[in-house]
Amino acid sequence: MTIYWLLSVPAHGDGHVAWRDVKSRVGDAEVYDFTLPQFKIGTLDTLVRLSDELAKFDTSYENTTGKFIDTLRNLTNTTNSALAAHLLVEDKSVDQYIRSFSWNNSKYRSDRSLPEIVGQIADDMGVIDASLKTKLTQYNAIKNSLATVRRKQTGNLSVKSLDGIVTRENCITDSEYLITAFVAVPKNLTKEWTNGYERLTDMVVPRSSKRIAEDSEYVLYSVVLFKRVLDEFTAKARDARFIVRDFVYDEEAMARDQLKAREIVEQEEELLDNIAEWIKGSFSAVFSAWVHIKALRVFVESILRYGIPPDFLPILVKPSSKQAPKIKHSLAEFYSYLETSTRASDRAKLAGKSSSAYRRQTDDSAFDMHEFSNVLSDYTPFVFFELPWTFLDSD
Repeated sequence: MTIYWLLSVPAHGDGHVAWRDVKSRVGDAEVYDFTLPQFKIGTLDTLVRLSDELAKFDTSYENTTGKFIDTLRNLTNTTNSALAAHLLVEDKSVDQYIRSFSWNNSKYRSDRSLPEIVGQIADDMGVIDASLKTKLTQYNAIKNSLATVRRKQTGNLSVKSLDGIVTRENCITDSEYLITAFVAVPKNLTKEWTNGYERLTDMVVPRSSKRIAEDSEYVLYSVVLFKRVLDEFTAKARDARFIVRDFVYDEEAMARDQLKAREIVEQEEELLDNIAEWIKGSFSAVFSAWVHIKALRVFVESILRYGIPPDFLPILVKPSSKQAPKIKHSLAEFYSYLETSTRASDRAKLAGKSSSAYRRQTDDSAFDMHEFSNVLSDYTPFVFFELPWTFLDSD
């Protein structure tokens, strides 16, 4: 199970010291830079609103990432280890991309406002999600058609196509008045059929029933009757649990059906390949958008937590699953002075960061810090987000 942590801790004017502080608390866990641009901060109201929006987008895009992987797995029927080779982000493996993350400024310009950046990511993801839904709708439609074809080819004699089972010799094809009907009879009712088919209606040709084929459930019989009583015969047969097949021997129609079946198989294979390739190509944009949303959450929450001007250090940590609780506890102890805004303000003043804007912001948020720690069991005094990459944990 691979889970990355995105942390943000106060820098107090010296990012190198903050880095060493974190490194000293995480032991053997891997630590990486997670550099963020200098975004336009905007107003406090904007940041608070973005905090809620980003949390929703974070959950949504994590689900979308999982949907992409599950869909590709189901379409290709491959193992997770083989699947991982196709899931590249900007030509890197997922782990490489996360560990070397840098903000894509050419795609999401950092000189725009935060709401504009978030809106662009949301628009891009909306287009991708809509495309996935459209492609899956198309695939499910052709898949249902293929299922119908295969059911006719592989079902029992009550539903499968009779092409190739019934031959010209089994049929009366040149009579103005007579017709050959084909009836699927449950195996446990063959005696009832043999003894009673002539009396189901008038105008059934006596002793005309012939055994054509059988499977594990049904026996297929032919019977000759007058065309005018076919509907009545069908209804009476149904009452007796005999199934009159809707079948007319037509070599041209059989050829058309076989051609259509082959076309559906080919369409399904082609569409499956196209969707799989599209998912592989679009996964990069999906996963990148998700990580960029994570990065924005780190920035916004750091401003809300530590104040302005920005003076914090974002860091990526990859803890082992066994050591994760211990490491998190160690970091929480080390940064316990951040549990109240008053302590954070005092620490900021010692670092020379006590601007009037910062004081106003910390005063406004002072009331809720302890409330959060009481309500949220996973609360940490520093900014903390998980970036789980657990979709390929087990085959």
